[in-house]
Amino acid sequence: MDKLKIQTISDAIYIFVDEAGDMDFSSKGSKHYMFNFLIKTRPFNLHEYISNYRYSLLERNLDPMGAKRLDIESFHACEDNKYIKDEIFNIISTFNEKSVQSYSYILEKPKVAPNKRQEKDKFYIDNLNLAIQQLLDKLKIDKNFIIITDKLPVHKNKNKQIGALKKGIKEYIKDNNLNIRYDIFHHCSASSVNLQIVDYISWAIFRKYERGQDIYYKKIKKYLIDIDVMTKDREVNHYEK
Repeated sequence: MDKLKIQTISDAIYIFVDEAGDMDFSSKGSKHYMFNFLIKTRPFNLHEYISNYRYSLLERNLDPMGAKRLDIESFHACEDNKYIKDEIFNIISTFNEKSVQSYSYILEKPKVAPNKRQEKDKFYIDNLNLAIQQLLDKLKIDKNFIIITDKLPVHKNKNKQIGALKKGIKEYIKDNNLNIRYDIFHHCSASSVNLQIVDYISWAIFRKYERGQDIYYKKIKKYLIDIDVMTKDREVNHYEK
């Protein structure tokens, strides 16, 4: 049998996007809305550890001691039990800090002006547009990149999300006089370990800001290149990690 030809790994940058919180500005809504980004390049190391852990959970039903059956297609921080969350965060915390970066753009909803609360679509688009521009500027991106978002949450906001991302990217490319290419994809989280990782990172950041719980946040904060907390009229508070 001929040896398999391994495709050359490109130097393209991958950006995985996750959102947390809601657009409900009443007392019932979240206090924060945030866009969280995971930045990586290939090869995506340690993914096999997360995949192998999932298969180990599937095999629990074969245990003669009667372990509870777990049918897990992918990992979701808000749905996984504490035992699973602890293990996934332990795996994530072993990543090489040089190959994994994260950025969080956080909106303090109670400080949003009343007129902006009435224009939720414009508010969403303007802030995602600014978030992606700030991320690209912080990374000083000057090479081709790919953005991947989770397919499911984006159904209702797909056109708004694509429009905001493209607008921000085009403005960044123009302002920096760059000749680079990019693309945006919407994938099922079960197909991408990276989407599951950014979901976990996003969940940890949200819990810290929304509930003041930082147990899991401490495991991922070393990957954060910055956290921008946006207050009234887009004043930025740079958070010291």
